[in-house]
Amino acid sequence: MKTDLPKGLITPVKAKELNQQFIKTRSKDLNKIVKKESGDLKKEDAISCWFSLEELKNYIAYVENEAPEANGLRVYFGAYSNTDKKQNKKDLSTVFFVPTKPKVEVSQNDKIAAVAGSSDIDDIDALNDGIAGDPPSAQYPQ
Repeated sequence: MKTDLPKGLITPVKAKELNQQFIKTRSKDLNKIVKKESGDLKKEDAISCWFSLEELKNYIAYVENEAPEANGLRVYFGAYSNTDKKQNKKDLSTVFFVPTKPKVEVSQNDKIAAVAGSSDIDDIDALNDGIAGDPPSAQYPQ
């Protein structure tokens, strides 16, 4: 079965370039924060997060069922607190997915509605709990 290629594909070379730029410009500062917050001078922040295809497909099915108006997923960056119950994730960065829907704006002058981007759907659960890279600071490709 032939499928259309998704928009936004990048080559493995570009992926490595993006990851290296992240490491070069942000990783050192994030690691300082993790070391300070955790009190562990050897701890490093996560720079990747893994979700199985099954998890992603199940989440998309959940979103489509709970919010038929959904038009996409927004990826947010987050950080676990040092009091988080998941011992291995305390103080580390994470990502989570939030469904979005078309943002409709109505012009006051002519009462015409137009779609202008997407807004978060915040009344259903977001997807989190991916697995940090191995080790958390491992770079692309693993």
